[in-house]
Amino acid sequence: MSATNLRILRLHAPLRYAPARAGGDGERPFPRRESPEEGDEEIALYEPDSLVRFDPGDGPRALPSLPRPAAAGSGPAGPGRPAHIVLAPEAYGFLQGRASTEAEWLSLVEGFARQAWWERVDCSGPFILRRVREDGAWAAQVWRRLGNDARSVPRV
Repeated sequence: MSATNLRILRLHAPLRYAPARAGGDGERPFPRRESPEEGDEEIALYEPDSLVRFDPGDGPRALPSLPRPAAAGSGPAGPGRPAHIVLAPEAYGFLQGRASTEAEWLSLVEGFARQAWWERVDCSGPFILRRVREDGAWAAQVWRRLGNDARSVPRV
């Protein structure tokens, strides 16, 4: 298997995101931004079967393109910016890398799906694609809720 490191992220407080425009054709999953500030965050939620197909002989593979996300947000939400998406405090599978193009995001999603399959990590709920502005660049993250608890699906 690849050198991909799947991590466990234990979120101790909810993350709240205000509504945001999803990326359009040629800029998925996130729209281009002029002069983003340090700490800016964006999130896009995707149903698993809209991003990944499972081949019994070869495991999970990312689809060739990103569809429109089921929901998109920017954070943090706060006074004057009500929450549209809330990620509950719990455990998530987590993979971080660098991605700016659609192909790079799909590669990161596939790396997450294949590593979770390889390690037999039980994930459920949507794929959560998140980018955070850190050290002058975007950090790309793929999250998925661990386990199979329907009570903790991200609220949209």
